[in-house]
Amino acid sequence: MTTVLLTVVSATFAIAPPQAQGFAEDVCYTPGGAPPHNCAPLPPPCPVDDPNGALCGLEAFVRYGYTLRQPLGGRSLVHADSTYIIARTVGFSERDAYWIAAYDEATDLGTFVPRDADGAPVPDAAALTTADISGLVRTHFATGGFLFHFLPTMRDPRDPEPDGLRPDVDDPAHEVMLTHVRRWAMAGPGSAVPLCTGGFTNPSASGDYATGAECFADPGPAQINGTYSVQAPIAIPFTNVTGPQVISDGVLAPQFDTWVGAESWNARIGIYIHALADRISHHACTDAGTVTAPSPERPDFRIDLNTPTCDQGPHAVRHEYETGVDFAGLEPEDETTEAALSMVYDELVDFARVRGTLDPDALDSEAKSTLIVDGLLPALQHRNPVERLNAVTDVGCRAGVAAFPGSPSCRG
Repeated sequence: MTTVLLTVVSATFAIAPPQAQGFAEDVCYTPGGAPPHNCAPLPPPCPVDDPNGALCGLEAFVRYGYTLRQPLGGRSLVHADSTYIIARTVGFSERDAYWIAAYDEATDLGTFVPRDADGAPVPDAAALTTADISGLVRTHFATGGFLFHFLPTMRDPRDPEPDGLRPDVDDPAHEVMLTHVRRWAMAGPGSAVPLCTGGFTNPSASGDYATGAECFADPGPAQINGTYSVQAPIAIPFTNVTGPQVISDGVLAPQFDTWVGAESWNARIGIYIHALADRISHHACTDAGTVTAPSPERPDFRIDLNTPTCDQGPHAVRHEYETGVDFAGLEPEDETTEAALSMVYDELVDFARVRGTLDPDALDSEAKSTLIVDGLLPALQHRNPVERLNAVTDVGCRAGVAAFPGSPSCRG
């Protein structure tokens, strides 16, 4: 069976690269105005406690490759709706919460256009559409966009693996990309803090490669050479060069605020929140992966994601564990939805504090538990996509949050 999986996966990859889809779109729009459908539900025969089954992995991989290429696409109720509800609950205005969530989703899609449940753009869609940030998209290896979704740590392969279910956002020595994007987001528009490909800066005063004053260029730009598993040991190579991150065609990171406009700080936060959630979503892969810095003997940054936990079958199955299943049946390492929502809440509290909008009630651990453990998590387990969408919206409504654009209006 492994041979069959290798053959089919390799053939599929010859047509298109593997998808890097942390909390990928789970609600897909159906052409013709029919109700939305599940983008890639876990096949009923597949268990929730074994992501390594060859047949389930193959079906999940093919399903993602098919459904996420549909004309109308879809959206993630984790990246979009849940982020919006959390942001609003911790103190961001309705406008700010929307744009944070919109750019969270746009980090996967390049551009986010809000649509209703029938797949039609909402009436004021033009005013609610993000700027193009396709340089950050999950499948864009050449721009470094892939690394906003797969964020391995800088460490020796012999060192212990990190805890990616709760990554340390204050550890620039190891969590290079995560802490780098967070610092850029915290700095806000107009700051001199760079956003660099791979998160790589010149060494800081502390010796890390995440928080230096400029993108790595000492004595000149360095190659970033990586491998990403298809079915270990079969992997694809990818190559980048250190320097400012590509935002869109012809737009580099120093132009970000001008390119995005008035919502640039919200956009920065949304991009970081996406990277954080994907660090957790992909932790089974990225905890085992490594980044190594240049040395006198080897002048490039190297990223090794060629490990069995990055294989495309288990990778796709684990994303099908993130919505529409009974979370109680998951193995602890696969409880990524709860882990991500918990950290997104905590981080949005910190950003709201910096922005001066924090609702003091958000600091109450019981309020957090009510929203996430008693609210969003049960809602996201509904297998039917319409029920799941409505249930998530209802969680926000109960918290006094107006429905996300395109969602059913709050009742009562």
